[in-house]
Amino acid sequence: MVSPRRASGFTLIEVIVAVVIAAMCLTALAGVFSGGTRAAGVAADLSRASTLAQSLLASAGIEKPLTEGVESGSSGDNMTWTLTVVDEPFEDSGNPIRPPYLLKRVTAKVVAGNAATRSATDQQRSVELTTLRAVPRPLLAQ
Repeated sequence: MVSPRRASGFTLIEVIVAVVIAAMCLTALAGVFSGGTRAAGVAADLSRASTLAQSLLASAGIEKPLTEGVESGSSGDNMTWTLTVVDEPFEDSGNPIRPPYLLKRVTAKVVAGNAATRSATDQQRSVELTTLRAVPRPLLAQ
């Protein structure tokens, strides 16, 4: 007797299971890629913010004199910045010789992205850098 030949191939159930497994793997992979893309965007924003903060600190006292106070503005790429200048405390220990320079604390804070495009759950992306600048002491009137 000749046995009936069994048809080779996949059953419908096997094909459906394979498609479901492939869909689950692709969904997980898409989540990994979107997370990586988001992290790269945050890193780029923080890098630009850091560069702007360094530029603000470098130009402080160069383009105009350092005066105590707060100055703010925005750049063309959705970044807002604040430059704060305060006098650094000086201990006068009764020494008749005064140093020829005063110290000023200069702080540059840059916030990346504007509030309108940032969601409530998105953390604020900001960079804050601080330095001390020596400025000539004003001459005493005699």
